[in-house]
Amino acid sequence: MIQVEKASLQYNKKVTEISLIAPTIQLAQRTMRIIEQRKENINVFVPLAKEDALTDALRIAKNLVDEGALILISRKGTAAAINEAKLNVPVVAINVLLSDYIESIEIAKNVKGIIAFFSYEEMPDDVKSICSMLNIDARFYTFKTDKDCEIIVTQALKIGAVLGIGGVMTQKYADKYKLRHITIENTEATINSAIDTAKQILEIQKDELKKQNELKIQLERYKAVLNFTHDAIIAVDENGIIDVINPIAENIAKVSPGYALGKSVKQIIRNTDMVNSLKLKEKELNQLMDINGTLVSTNRIPIIVNDEIKGVVATFQDVKVIQENESKIRRSLYKKGLYAKYNFEDIKGASIELMNTISIARSYASSDSTILIRGETGTGKELFAQSIHNASKRSDGPFVAINCASLSSNLLESELFGYVEGAFTGAVKGGKIGLFELAHRGTIFLDEIGEIPIEIQAQLLRVLQEKEIRKVGSTIRMPVDVRVITATNRDLKAAIKAKTFREDLYYRIGVLNLSIPPLRERRGDIILLSKYFFERNLGEKYVDYINIFYKIMNKVENYKWYGNIRELQNFVERICVLLNYHGNLYNFDQLIEDFLIKKENSETEDNGVFENTIKSLSSTMGTSLNSWEMERIMDALKKNDLSIQKAADELGMSRTTLWRKMKRYNLNI
Repeated sequence: MIQVEKASLQYNKKVTEISLIAPTIQLAQRTMRIIEQRKENINVFVPLAKEDALTDALRIAKNLVDEGALILISRKGTAAAINEAKLNVPVVAINVLLSDYIESIEIAKNVKGIIAFFSYEEMPDDVKSICSMLNIDARFYTFKTDKDCEIIVTQALKIGAVLGIGGVMTQKYADKYKLRHITIENTEATINSAIDTAKQILEIQKDELKKQNELKIQLERYKAVLNFTHDAIIAVDENGIIDVINPIAENIAKVSPGYALGKSVKQIIRNTDMVNSLKLKEKELNQLMDINGTLVSTNRIPIIVNDEIKGVVATFQDVKVIQENESKIRRSLYKKGLYAKYNFEDIKGASIELMNTISIARSYASSDSTILIRGETGTGKELFAQSIHNASKRSDGPFVAINCASLSSNLLESELFGYVEGAFTGAVKGGKIGLFELAHRGTIFLDEIGEIPIEIQAQLLRVLQEKEIRKVGSTIRMPVDVRVITATNRDLKAAIKAKTFREDLYYRIGVLNLSIPPLRERRGDIILLSKYFFERNLGEKYVDYINIFYKIMNKVENYKWYGNIRELQNFVERICVLLNYHGNLYNFDQLIEDFLIKKENSETEDNGVFENTIKSLSSTMGTSLNSWEMERIMDALKKNDLSIQKAADELGMSRTTLWRKMKRYNLNI
């Protein structure tokens, strides 16, 4: 067995760029085996203090960072605690998957009584589903802090829990209160995944640092060589007579070579302020002016010798050129991730409905007009948006996507349009480039456009009409060349009637319309798609279970798949997990029956107002965790006058998470 050295001894070694803090000896030993097999340069550290392992883990993390560690890896709860300590290094969490719970679930199914599952975040749905299918009387608890751990352990004991399943943090209090406890250990797959993620982050860090250093050297070189100049240069003597002018300046001033020399600058540039600079004795930087129809940014630098002005040097550059150069530099720093990876060939299906939709989308790719993509959740709206971009003349440009429902009004404004330094408290030094500017000469995809706040809609309309943006805190407007694609699963015409969406914006974003058919309207693709997901999940093993797979899919062929492709993918993945674990011995008839009953109940549509939804749901509430969570969400929404953002803040979750949970419980507002 591999021996893991104590943390204090490890400090005698050179600290590696990536270090792993293992809360348990078992995790440390398993990780060391993986590191040896992979021949990685990663050190593993184990907290010494059993009574307060978390505090010791934080001490180790701080020491590692002080000694040069660039990335830390740990279990989810410990990783979160290290993150909260703000050590200014990325912390990669070793996630817990269904496969990590298999052994403990096998034990739990033979235990009579309540089983308490403790997790740092919401327990994965597939774990809950397995417990339900195996008739395990499971209760699920989440925590964020060490104090939370003690509270949830005592809560579990109060309801009669006989077994706890969780991590190191809950193990401590389970021991304290004499609750039998199983500590989940990560599988090799999750450890390998965390190591791979850490290595990728490290590579990106080094690459970005190298680029920043190269850019800094380049900018310093330009500064040293060019000083205040851009492209064009004009110099005048103390009388305002031009004695130096370069060819670029002659081109902007629209004069023939040599013509301007010896003439008054007022004669060549009628609205110049260079003569005034002779009196001011102060440099004037970044001034905007019009030279014969060309908008330029100019610097005017007085030449002072022995406290006497001997002339002025003016450097100026076409504003469009400045903007293009800034955009190139900015994009080089933000380039990673700003691309579309899907093409029309990646859209799976052979139904006439889908082929017609793809044909329409291909024709839209040749245009530069705005597109509104409409479709239910899970139909692949962003897949079509990326495919349209990659088939268009803008395919070499950036593809920038944002979910409009995921941010508050203030954050969305600064994300879309950027801000200048000092625009608001907490603004980043130097300001921030907005997504529209990042998408210059490319495509911006605004998902869930129906959720965009009404005050931002007016600004977005101006951008679409005028093709220019204004950063938050700035008075300067900047032209942008961006194609806009939007998507929604909402009825925008109903939103217009409800005064939550502007009618003029609706017509502006919907010059071209694309409707993605739901899966139930392209039934011919269901088997094709499910077989694709089945093969992808099982790999070469799929041939062993292909007959079972077809039998299962035949039994759900009439199901309407309201969650569309995403729901189908999740259903097939669940089948694959059960086949991997049970083989063909599992009773899939019960799974199918439970699935169809559950979905039939959850998909019942309610077209009443929100209060009617609350009343009908409240009448059917039981004491399950889902019912408890649903009640919390409804109370928070009622308290905050149906404001999604305020309710999300009160519940301690993001706006997107709240939307997802509301959709799960069919809470419509």
